[in-house]
Amino acid sequence: MRKLQFFLLVEAILLSLALVTILSGHFSRLLLFLVLFLLFVYYYFGKQKTNVLLVGSSLLLFFAMMLNPFVIAAMLFALVYGMIVAAPYLYKEDTTTDLVFEDTLGKKTEKNRWLGNLHHFAEQKQCRFDDINLFRFAGQDTIHLEKIIVAQHDNVIILRKIAGNTKIILPVDVGVRLNVNHLYGELTFLDQPVYDLRNENLTLTTPDFETANKTVKIVLATFVGNVEVVRR
Repeated sequence: MRKLQFFLLVEAILLSLALVTILSGHFSRLLLFLVLFLLFVYYYFGKQKTNVLLVGSSLLLFFAMMLNPFVIAAMLFALVYGMIVAAPYLYKEDTTTDLVFEDTLGKKTEKNRWLGNLHHFAEQKQCRFDDINLFRFAGQDTIHLEKIIVAQHDNVIILRKIAGNTKIILPVDVGVRLNVNHLYGELTFLDQPVYDLRNENLTLTTPDFETANKTVKIVLATFVGNVEVVRR
């Protein structure tokens, strides 16, 4: 960070000196004021006839700036400083990192179902909680947390969807933190009044979330649809 601050300080000093010397010269000062005046005429009055004069004077001002010794010094300093900073990375020898795992990595794949209605955790063979991270195009999603064993904390459900309703069924002994980023729809959260979501981000937390032995964090990012959270 200090290297960047030093570079910006030196560049600011050199460019400030360049601006002072440009304004001190009659010809360059005249070119600068002429360009500013032509820009004012072009943008506020739409005088298309000034285009040629504006381009020509801008080119002359550019060459006048490029011939300024302080501008040249700023460019050379930036080039040399960049080479010095990048040199350790350019000449760094390639190193190989070997990762050794004692056990076989666990792997679980699941295809995304873009359309249709889904009932998550509703299968009888599934009794343990697994994190959900899905993207859906359209459909109704029902998350049955009352049918599985939710253990401890750090349980996460992430659902991104374009359109469709979402219903979350919670057990009575599980604390939940719900974060909804929604464009248009209604949110029913337990016994609370219905929230009208209009392009907003809303976070709701049950009172027992910090003290409960089992908690779930649910993140919903949807465009259109209603969200309902109930307990059973």
